[in-house]
Amino acid sequence: MSKLVCLFLLITTLSFAQSKVNGRVIDAETSEPLAYARITFKNGTVLTNIDGSFELLVGKEVDEVRISYVGYETISTRINQDTKYLQIKLSAVRERLQTVELSNAPNPADSLISKAISRKELNDPEEVLPGFKYKSYSKFIVDNEGGGILLYADSTSAAMKTIVNEGRGYLSEKVASHSYDGNGDTSEEVLGVRTAGFKKPVYNVLTMGVNPFSLYKNDYSLYKTDYAGPLGKAAFKNYDYKILDTTRTSRPAYVIYFSPKREEIVAGLEGILYLDTETLAIQKAKAQLLGSVKLEVDYEYQYFPDHAVWFPKLQTTTIRAGSGGKEIAVFGGTVGIGTVQQNPGILGRLLGADEINGDLYLNSTVIHYDFDLQPQTKVKVSQAEIRIDPDAIDRTQSFWKQNRKVQFDDRDEATEKKVDSLIKSQNIERKIQVKQAITSGSYPLGFWDMDLGKIFKFSNYEGIRLGFGGKTNDQFSQNFNLNSYLTYGFKDEVFKYGLGSQIYLNKRNHTYLNFGFSRDIDEIASVDYLKGRNTFSILEPRFVNTNNYYNIRTFAVGLEHKITPRLDTQLRFSREEIWQIKNYNYNNNNQLYSDYDLHFIKAGFLWQPFSKYLRTPQGDVLLEKKFPQFTGQLEQSMEILEGDFNFTRIGIKAEHEILRLDQSRTEFILEGNYAVGDLPLTHAFHSYPNNPNRSRISQRISVAGRNSFETMYFNEFYSDRQVMLHMRHQLRPFIISKNFRPELVFISRHAIGDFTDIAKHEGISFNTLENGFSEAGLELNKLFGGFGLSTAYRYGAYHLPTFKENFSLKFTLQVQL
Repeated sequence: MSKLVCLFLLITTLSFAQSKVNGRVIDAETSEPLAYARITFKNGTVLTNIDGSFELLVGKEVDEVRISYVGYETISTRINQDTKYLQIKLSAVRERLQTVELSNAPNPADSLISKAISRKELNDPEEVLPGFKYKSYSKFIVDNEGGGILLYADSTSAAMKTIVNEGRGYLSEKVASHSYDGNGDTSEEVLGVRTAGFKKPVYNVLTMGVNPFSLYKNDYSLYKTDYAGPLGKAAFKNYDYKILDTTRTSRPAYVIYFSPKREEIVAGLEGILYLDTETLAIQKAKAQLLGSVKLEVDYEYQYFPDHAVWFPKLQTTTIRAGSGGKEIAVFGGTVGIGTVQQNPGILGRLLGADEINGDLYLNSTVIHYDFDLQPQTKVKVSQAEIRIDPDAIDRTQSFWKQNRKVQFDDRDEATEKKVDSLIKSQNIERKIQVKQAITSGSYPLGFWDMDLGKIFKFSNYEGIRLGFGGKTNDQFSQNFNLNSYLTYGFKDEVFKYGLGSQIYLNKRNHTYLNFGFSRDIDEIASVDYLKGRNTFSILEPRFVNTNNYYNIRTFAVGLEHKITPRLDTQLRFSREEIWQIKNYNYNNNNQLYSDYDLHFIKAGFLWQPFSKYLRTPQGDVLLEKKFPQFTGQLEQSMEILEGDFNFTRIGIKAEHEILRLDQSRTEFILEGNYAVGDLPLTHAFHSYPNNPNRSRISQRISVAGRNSFETMYFNEFYSDRQVMLHMRHQLRPFIISKNFRPELVFISRHAIGDFTDIAKHEGISFNTLENGFSEAGLELNKLFGGFGLSTAYRYGAYHLPTFKENFSLKFTLQVQL
């Protein structure tokens, strides 16, 4: 007992032997903070933060402190435990660094940075090495700490927002093996993973690229936000540089301070680079961003003399509550302090957003080890970049003790227990499931995933269309699902319905056998890609104004299979029984058809060659959609089994998107359709018109589509061959206030096409597009909530006589769930 008492007294004595001294270093004349000033004292050396602040641990005895900063007079002072706060004012002096050879350049730091950029191919491990392999251990924590953070509602990560704003805690550990083959192809295999409170990992959080591997890139992603790289091609356009010091180690380094030039345009961090004096390679880096929260990032590299390369070794990122001011963007949204949102609104309440006081911080640590810088393996580019080992979630304690490179201390264990309790008590796993389902257009109700798109629609033809639909989920069966829907149009007074099943032949490879039957209506000359985008929208603008439909009863059987994670395919056989709503007849060999049966074989694909996928034991998960992507389909209608017509349809669509650091973006969609044979108008092509056939502009005001022709009237043009090009260029948002950030978009659309024999189509008159259709427009989005305004003007060969005939004015609606 006496030994325990002595030990307690010793610990108590040591705890009171040191105290914290806070302070700040500023310019004596301007009172501007001096970032990364060097403070040397008995216990070591520290650097000030970007706001000039610092914190020292000092003992009971008087300690001498030396403060230095390049271009300023070095001063010394004395402090002890009684010192509460220390404000240091440094006076600028003219002096020349003895350790740096000055050139004719006005700023010696610029000369060093320029040389470092020119030597990237000799210093960047991904450029200089033929390939490499390594393992990593990462720990990601969301925990309580004085002060708080929250994710605002515009975040695109539903899982992360739920964890931070409602779960109030998170802890995960991951061990992974990484490979790089020197050709730009990478792969990661997750060998072990632990996530407190969840039965299985939250994959889109677990695999999030919190810490960028390389700082040599033109830009890098940190917490899903792109920042300008301090050694990128546009480095001098985005940053100012200043030499602070030279380290006195076995391999000395220049300490270079960088600060963003145009924060309002391009996101940039403020920090320091340690550049090797011999090679100008990065040895170490530290960066910060202060505002409503405090973002801190540290990078450490390890030198391998046999390869003459500095390789990333340690990366840590922390977000804590700051002192206020500018917001910081992470997870596709913004982070701030206070409550989740003052008024959640209808969507916020639907998604479960409440007013919650924040008191959290986020921390991520990644350590690389077991390096192999001359591997013989080659990465298979057809595979998913990240794969989860089937045994990853069942690793033993011995595995974790062997692979942990950061101590899992008592606080971590306490956090794990607390998080486990919070996740379960707040039912966070269920909330994440619901929010992710809503973003894809469904709502889970027990074993049934309700299709939100079937609940309500409105069109000129059907009027209000109400219904119910969806499919069973894995709670019902792990081997198959049943799907159905039933809707009713109150204007046409007709029930529409469908019933089907999907048998899971191989879930991991997305191999499914599909059966289906439906009775519904379809738009004349529309194209539905088997592997088109499966996105949910609250409102389908074109559907509201479309009134040219036909009845269709479909019997179908098909097979889906992902050849690779990036190449998804489907083969379908179907019978379509068609009867007209409009007074339309197809004259085929002097025989008029208004009702006819078609027998199809259809093959479709979706190819996303640059998207990022995660392969789990249950199947592939899309982590990040990248462009370009391609969608295509081949259809053959055959005169067999009493099929009436024989024709072929081909369609292909290419989509590309260019995202820039200044948050502007440019989008392109190029689509071509071609048909040959006995083609009725119901299966020809239109160009996505979205202009009601009314005389006055005010009568045509509706909601603009995203990729439709806003000045092209419904039923004005049809084609059996056509090409369309849509171009959109969005300027960076105008930041008026936190909640008012309108976006200006310039739009240009073009279409050209033709029709082989118009005379065969009786009852519906239309034009062709052989002279080329063009329109240009503007959108001003997010003026009020998700609403904005759109204008477009029609010009060129199909320009009409009066201004009002060529002009459209509409609303835009962009609601992000």
